[in-house]
Amino acid sequence: MARSAAWVIGLEVVAVLVAYLGFGWPVLLVGVPALVGTALVLLAVRLSEQPRKRLAAARAARYAEPPLSGGLMSGFYEVPVQRSEESHRARA
Repeated sequence: MARSAAWVIGLEVVAVLVAYLGFGWPVLLVGVPALVGTALVLLAVRLSEQPRKRLAAARAARYAEPPLSGGLMSGFYEVPVQRSEESHRARA
C-alpha cells in the first residue's frame, strides 16, 4: 500500500505542477488543498487498516478451521428440487 500511496501522491504533484505551468498561480488555490486532502485520506486509510489486520489475525488464530459457509438464510434462495414420478408413485 505504501508504494501505491506514493504513486498517487507523486502523480498528483506532477498534475498540480503541469497545471501550474499551464494556467499559473490560481491553480494552486485548488491543487494544494486537494494534495493535502489526498495525503490526509491516505493516512487515515493506512491507520485504519492496522487494527483491521490485527483483528483478522486474532480471528484466524482463534479458530483452527475457517467457519463454515451458510447460516440462517443460507438455503433461502435455492430452488427446491422437483420430485420425480417414481417418488410420487412410491408415496401413493
